[in-house]
Amino acid sequence: MVRLLKANFARLWKTKSFWVCLILAFGLGLANFLMSYSVQPECTETLGAQLMSGCSNMAFFASVFAALFLGTDHSNGTIRNKLIVGHKRYNIYLSNLITTAAGGLLIMAAVWTGVLITGLCLGGKIGMPAGELALKMLICVGAIIAISAIFTLLGTILSSKSTIVTITLVSTFVLFIGAAVIESLLAEPEYVQSYEMPVNGSFVQTEPMLNPIYVSGVKRDILMTVNEVLPSGQIMQMEIGIGRHAELMPLYSLGVLTVVTAVGALVFRKKDLK
Repeated sequence: MVRLLKANFARLWKTKSFWVCLILAFGLGLANFLMSYSVQPECTETLGAQLMSGCSNMAFFASVFAALFLGTDHSNGTIRNKLIVGHKRYNIYLSNLITTAAGGLLIMAAVWTGVLITGLCLGGKIGMPAGELALKMLICVGAIIAISAIFTLLGTILSSKSTIVTITLVSTFVLFIGAAVIESLLAEPEYVQSYEMPVNGSFVQTEPMLNPIYVSGVKRDILMTVNEVLPSGQIMQMEIGIGRHAELMPLYSLGVLTVVTAVGALVFRKKDLK
């Protein structure tokens, strides 16, 4: 395992796609912050919230890196070579997971560092209690690791580099679009206000009406749970500042990591690499 990790990290530092993804994520995160500052200078008073605002972009660049990194293993025959020299499949899978997760976390750390230093240089403040910021950062870290496990599953069980890249990117969009749709449904108010226009032309407020698309009862509980378990849902909630059950989200990420890794390792164990 140690030899596999050393080889993976040695390749990581030399991989152009990793540095391109890191630089692009850093540049985009810093550009978004400076754009917000130009429109609303007081945003520097809430740097904690600004750190959370671009986590979905970081996840996207992490997915691109993971797809290209793992796809190269197949296209170059690296996985078969590792098996030939005697490495176990579980160790190969786990080392790939650790490397892709580390790459995603390094991308996130670079963006956070750039935004934080720039914000502090502009006289900004964190704008939230240290404990709250630490929990939100832990949630984002856990979500990136959990979503990296999904990328590793796809990147290890698929065989074609182009297929890995395509499926990984599509899966990333589906996860975040799904999270956005769920949040949109949960944000709908239970009642909506309607207005009537009498003959004299003035608007008169009527009694609130039940919103037909409001989700209630068991369906609402299911949607909330799904969005709290999914890494994409966690990231989106941190971005918009909701976090209904924030204290449970790191545990959910750990559960996703465990289940996806177990499934991926089992599938990879039986995969024909000839």
